[in-house]
Amino acid sequence: MIECRGVTVSYGRRIALWNISFELPSGVLAAIVGPNGAGKSTLLRAIMGLVPLQQGEIRLWGHRLAAVRRRISYMPQRESVDWDFPLTVFDVVLMGRYGHVGLFRRPRPSDEERAWQALVQVGLEHLARRQLNELSGGQQQRVFLARALAQDAELYLMDEPFAGIDAATEGVLLDVLRQLQEEGKTVVVVHHDLSTVARLFEWVLLLNQRLVAAGPVEEVLTAERVREAYGGRSVLDEVVQRALLERRSIVREGQ
Repeated sequence: MIECRGVTVSYGRRIALWNISFELPSGVLAAIVGPNGAGKSTLLRAIMGLVPLQQGEIRLWGHRLAAVRRRISYMPQRESVDWDFPLTVFDVVLMGRYGHVGLFRRPRPSDEERAWQALVQVGLEHLARRQLNELSGGQQQRVFLARALAQDAELYLMDEPFAGIDAATEGVLLDVLRQLQEEGKTVVVVHHDLSTVARLFEWVLLLNQRLVAAGPVEEVLTAERVREAYGGRSVLDEVVQRALLERRSIVREGQ
């Protein structure tokens, strides 16, 4: 579904990503992990065409972004958004339908119904007419999630959706991720907690400006590769191994 070939991105003289190449299969729940400054968010932004490539190319379903943009939903970090903008919760979620109706066309009743369904799915229908700045951080994150769901995309790119959320929002997010996976969607999540990667995801990209490894969780999250990405022996070794053991136990029980 996603093909990156020799992708390099820089901000001025600082290299954010260096010669990244990988292929991401369709229908997987994937995590992008790595230390701070590893280029995780930059990779999502590069896939979405939000930062220019210094070199390399990215293909989606074998096409350039412009040909398939409507099939992709991008959920940026909550901190990157001006939440004081005067919009209601429902207005923001309805924006997820613009790719279907056009930016300057009036949404159809079916679009409004889909936006409402997305709000119900994340448990915020009772706040539909509230202003964004009246919501808690967790509620704001659920608004973003509902907007992504309303888009009915095939590929979902989520940048740090678990960062700074409450337990209720985490539960909603986990339920949504499982549902998207059951529907055969592809979801790519920038994630910072290595201890939960093996439990929540089946495929992982391990980054530190360059690609350390990409593939199934059990193959990528080895102690050697984690040390290579994060630098030296770390308590993360034990954390990752515990998580992998838990994942294998869950898989065996499911069988």
